[in-house]
Amino acid sequence: MERVAPGGLSCGHGAVLEARIWQKLPEELLERVLLYVPLQSLARFRCVCKKWNKYVGEDTFTGLREQVSPQKPWIVMTSSSDSLLAYDTGVGTFHDVPIPFNAYNLHVIAAAGGLLCFSNAWFHWPGMYVCNPMTQKWRRLPPMKTWMISTVGMVYDNATATFNVLVCGRLENHSMITEVYDSKTDQWTLSGTPFRWKYGGDTSLWCDGIFYCLTYPFSTLCLLSYDIKRGTWQEVPVRMPSLIMSPSLVESRGQLLLIGGLEEQEVFSIRIWKLDNGKKDWQEVEKMPSELCQEFEAKMVASKPLTCFGTGDFVFFTIPASGYMPALMFDLKSRKWDWWPATDFPPQLPDNIGQCGISFLPRLNAYV
Repeated sequence: MERVAPGGLSCGHGAVLEARIWQKLPEELLERVLLYVPLQSLARFRCVCKKWNKYVGEDTFTGLREQVSPQKPWIVMTSSSDSLLAYDTGVGTFHDVPIPFNAYNLHVIAAAGGLLCFSNAWFHWPGMYVCNPMTQKWRRLPPMKTWMISTVGMVYDNATATFNVLVCGRLENHSMITEVYDSKTDQWTLSGTPFRWKYGGDTSLWCDGIFYCLTYPFSTLCLLSYDIKRGTWQEVPVRMPSLIMSPSLVESRGQLLLIGGLEEQEVFSIRIWKLDNGKKDWQEVEKMPSELCQEFEAKMVASKPLTCFGTGDFVFFTIPASGYMPALMFDLKSRKWDWWPATDFPPQLPDNIGQCGISFLPRLNAYV
């Protein structure tokens, strides 16, 4: 057994950290060290003392950390009643993150500003929770009038440290309804009536002050927008690419992207378009390299089409599976493509892996 001198702290490998020495470490040097500590470790360090807890949660520290060691996205793979499995793209490892409430039958359905929204959204009379998985702070949202959800969106306001949740769905009589939750008042508000003949599917994205979603079914594909200030829905007058397969919307640095597959002359390709608001058109900005696309297509199965989602400069292309889940990562900034590693992948994933498709930037200063 390793022996530790009085007043010392063991750090493994036979080394001992002498408290009387480390207590004299200059404060500015300690702060510099903390800037490079992985976020999950930093979350644990908050328990050391009140001073550290306050310091690592300040906006000044967060701003400096973003400059010296920018946070890269985590991907929520799946969740159970007490934890969620997330892939850290920055260090290439998987994290088993505790959920601080009973999340039985709940799934992560939206993310914004470092917060995750959990819900049994595809059941009747759904409930919702919002949580910061890094600080383990959470709240249960009050009951909504919506009987069954069609579309969910979420936005976090850094200036006020508040968030909104958009829900579009149906009442028991199947009439359409829109509700908006405001964390400032802890209340849902009935808002504008969505289109009766078309409605969004699954996820709404916040981009430049507006929520956007694609119509469902995709056979009548068009782009819908919701103005949260005016409480109004409208169809965006933009020409959509024809015959697009598995279309997905992604927001990147204030830019709305459309991603999906095209088959032309029996040749399959996966492409990325960006919305040109001025021309009211989608402009192609990237096409998956043909060899990579063939490799990706070979892994696809009819019952589990590709899923696309993104955060910041990263777009992820996944094929949900019960075992190893193939996924490509594309860096919009460097224009590089990479498969995520098969090594260290969890040997067995729960059956509900099909929910995969939420990426977020974890933060310590996102307040619930």
